[in-house]
Amino acid sequence: MTTIRFYRCAAALSVMMSTACGDSGVTTASGTDADASTTNGSSAGTDTTPTTTTPSGGSDSDAGTESGSDSTPTTTDGSAGTTSTDTTTTSGDPTDTTDGVVSETTSTGGETTDATGETTTTTGETTTGDTTGDTTSTTDETTTTTGGMMQECSDLTVTYRDHKPLHVDFGCHMNGVGARTGLLMNTLGPDDKPVYNPNPPPPPPNWFGTNPQITSEASFHEWYNTVPDVNMEIEGVLSLTEIMPNIWSYNSSSFYPLTDQGFGNNVTPNWLGQTYGDRNGEFTTEIHTMFLYEPGQVFSFSGDDDVWVFVDKKLAMDLGGLHEPVTGSIMLDTLGLTAGNVYSLDVFHAERCGTGSNFRIDTSIACFLPQ
Repeated sequence: MTTIRFYRCAAALSVMMSTACGDSGVTTASGTDADASTTNGSSAGTDTTPTTTTPSGGSDSDAGTESGSDSTPTTTDGSAGTTSTDTTTTSGDPTDTTDGVVSETTSTGGETTDATGETTTTTGETTTGDTTGDTTSTTDETTTTTGGMMQECSDLTVTYRDHKPLHVDFGCHMNGVGARTGLLMNTLGPDDKPVYNPNPPPPPPNWFGTNPQITSEASFHEWYNTVPDVNMEIEGVLSLTEIMPNIWSYNSSSFYPLTDQGFGNNVTPNWLGQTYGDRNGEFTTEIHTMFLYEPGQVFSFSGDDDVWVFVDKKLAMDLGGLHEPVTGSIMLDTLGLTAGNVYSLDVFHAERCGTGSNFRIDTSIACFLPQ
């Protein structure tokens, strides 16, 4: 399980996640596949949430490192001011909003700086003491006060599941170019897991790749459920860093968090006969967290392969399938949320071909709450 820690609150949410192989407020875009074979975008179901995806490439930093100020694909008009104590911000109306899950390819750039309400952030101090030659350090918990509400910000807890190179859905068994939307139903199941769509819609016009992108409902069940001898569950934590005022990011151009763990590195040949003794590149990522919604928030992800983001248990970003790095942005103002209420945010990712892995999150949501 991996955790991403947030120590401040911001009014806008923007997340970009990047992983190599392979939206309600999201736009999808594709480039060329980074995998040895080609890599692999409309959504099915009842609820439709706006999503925007745009192509992204380029490497930022290694796994576990924070991103610089590269791509922040979603732009929202507004102004934000910060001081060391009180921060007062006033945001305008967000732009580039899209109703429904969109499969078009668009490019957006710029900074996301939306924030509303008066925010006061108090961060605990870190003290370091030297005793008998040993150095110990302790850090107080971080709390934030937004709109008069005290919040205990938590790390993002991540559950990884290691898969074997010859699993029918992993090991470069499929390929594609662009996000293949519609592979899942539009709402989470009663167990808060994504639900396989047995009758996906036709792929977007600009997509090509192997069919199917997921072998079956039974094989997909193994992605995010622990099954002995099929996968291995490992917990971890991710940490976001504030890369500019009110923008928090995690960025890795070599995202292999399970290297030397689980079933071990990929020394067994995959479906293409490839081996990767220096990495473990067949795994899934699962994140469940909560956040306090404030107008202007944006969440962006850039990466490959599959990425699905659910807000309030409804599909808000659909970047399914094997593909090169693709970017999606969720404009939370388009989802019909109520300001001041707390909502769930659930992220499901898969790395299915070990040739490359990119994972990037950029968000203006400064504080994630324990679930």
